[in-house]
Amino acid sequence: MFENLTLFAMAQKSMDWLSRRQEVLSENVANANTADYQAKDLAPLSFKNLLDKDVAVRAATTNPMHISPEVEPAKFETQKERRPEESKPNGNSVLIEEQMEKIGDVKGKYDLAINLFTKNLSMLKAAIGKTGS
Repeated sequence: MFENLTLFAMAQKSMDWLSRRQEVLSENVANANTADYQAKDLAPLSFKNLLDKDVAVRAATTNPMHISPEVEPAKFETQKERRPEESKPNGNSVLIEEQMEKIGDVKGKYDLAINLFTKNLSMLKAAIGKTGS
């Protein structure tokens, strides 16, 4: 419903990226003691990418009997973090402190996106005359 409103679309894409980044960072922490495991992270999400509209064609359902196809969420590619000077003797490159810092950053940004989403939703409700929650 809100995908045509730019601010809501940007918040959704940002939250999708942050959710995927949280998964990748969790994998890093889970493999902190695995030999030869290389830490991964997502490529940074740019403001320009947030504004780009999806080019995919979506099927329209004009009848309640039509089956609505599932839309695949945006795919974000992981990339290995290459810092051989900070690897452990077993070849593992995960630094728990660094991963926890990144996880905290993700949480803060996710909270910000949620707050922006809810505040703008309440402004939209106020604009159309709906009050309360």
